[in-house]
Amino acid sequence: MSQNETIGTGKFVAYSYKLYNDADGSLLFETPSEAPDTMIYGVTQEVVPGLIAAVKGLSGGDKFSVTLPPEAAFGERFEDNVVELDKDIFRRDGQLVAEVTVGAELPMMTQEGFMIKGKVLAITDEHVKMDFNHPFAGLTVRYDGVIDEVRDATPEELQPQHGCGCGCHGGCDHDHDHDGCCGDHGHDDGGCCGNHGGCCK
Repeated sequence: MSQNETIGTGKFVAYSYKLYNDADGSLLFETPSEAPDTMIYGVTQEVVPGLIAAVKGLSGGDKFSVTLPPEAAFGERFEDNVVELDKDIFRRDGQLVAEVTVGAELPMMTQEGFMIKGKVLAITDEHVKMDFNHPFAGLTVRYDGVIDEVRDATPEELQPQHGCGCGCHGGCDHDHDHDGCCGDHGHDDGGCCGNHGGCCK
């Protein structure tokens, strides 16, 4: 742990935290200190904006607590991000892939080439209804955490960090390998990673 470095542009930052729904105090997500989130401050994208502002100037070992409204955290919830997709997108060898079940969170590809996750709400004869809002969209949240490490980033780390396109840094699951529905098949063979028309607006 680096005690004498402070968080600013170009610094590597490791941080662990608990994320709460501020309305009822329920725990939404936890990043333990043995597996902290990391970012290059001012470089890594998809970090919650309010969290970036809250940790600026902190050092290794410093604690932080900040309450953020939706616009400074995971955004508002939009009904336009709930869409019905052609069921054929989710077929492999003519069969609906096993991962496509109500309640499942599936990785998809937007027209811009970003990987995003959507939750299956319903399956009909012709369509799969999915919600591409962030799971925490519309919530006022509270972060309680600690800065585990601050140091100069390496030249390699200073390259633009785009993440997985789902806004994960600062609160969501850490399964970034997109196993399951995406699998290893191509993006044009009818599997779940098919281009679904850029439905995450």
